[in-house]
Amino acid sequence: MRLCLGLAAAVCVMSCAHAQVVHAPAEIAMGHAIICDTSEQAARYVTLRNSGNEAVAALQVVNTEANKEAACGAAVVAFRRGETVSSERMNGTRVDVVKITVVALNSGSGWTLVPETEQFAIIRPAGIEA
Repeated sequence: MRLCLGLAAAVCVMSCAHAQVVHAPAEIAMGHAIICDTSEQAARYVTLRNSGNEAVAALQVVNTEANKEAACGAAVVAFRRGETVSSERMNGTRVDVVKITVVALNSGSGWTLVPETEQFAIIRPAGIEA
């Protein structure tokens, strides 16, 4: 039992260390973001938000247009960051649409490993606002 707890603690510490490295493409990062099945859906979400739609309403529009209940949504994920597809402004703040590979989801009660899934996240870039 002590060995299991020790291994679990080591995995947690290693995971936390990886979470601090957001920009290295091969590293696992964790965070909360709007994620979509396609870059077009992510761009549509940004457009809707810029048109005055609240987040929930914008997600509902994108999902209705995609004929898929969960084409876009808010999620807490562990992922590998890929290429930046586009940079946009959303309500005056710069955001990037980034291709990510999701490896785990957090439902609030813990992490669940998932098959690697390509998604597109809307992420505020780190650093100085340009």
